[in-house]
Amino acid sequence: MDGYFFTTRSSRLGAIKAFIVSEIDNPALCLADIAAHQGISSSYVRKLFAAEGTRFTAFVLETRLEYVSRMLLDPDNRAQSISAIALKCGFNDISYFNRVFRRRYGCTPSDLRRGRSEADPVESATA
Repeated sequence: MDGYFFTTRSSRLGAIKAFIVSEIDNPALCLADIAAHQGISSSYVRKLFAAEGTRFTAFVLETRLEYVSRMLLDPDNRAQSISAIALKCGFNDISYFNRVFRRRYGCTPSDLRRGRSEADPVESATA
């Protein structure tokens, strides 16, 4: 019975993460919306993330930053401004975006785009 419960929790968290990824461009994405979409309480969503050792907000932020870094490194996105890319990934405050990006990757978004980062974003994202 415990294995079933674990599988159910794991699949529920997987569905939540998939929904977050599908809505990552929505700057208004919030815990209450995720919970309502899943038909569960916000506190249960928090517990699912806590059981994995993270928080809902941390997961959303990390997912957004990963999407931005991939887009910045993609040559097909060279014509797009960094601000436009950040907005497409759900950041609606460019100042906040720049601050969390630098904290996460150790360089500015433009440094990463030019290939001058302290840490490889793909390696950092999987570490």
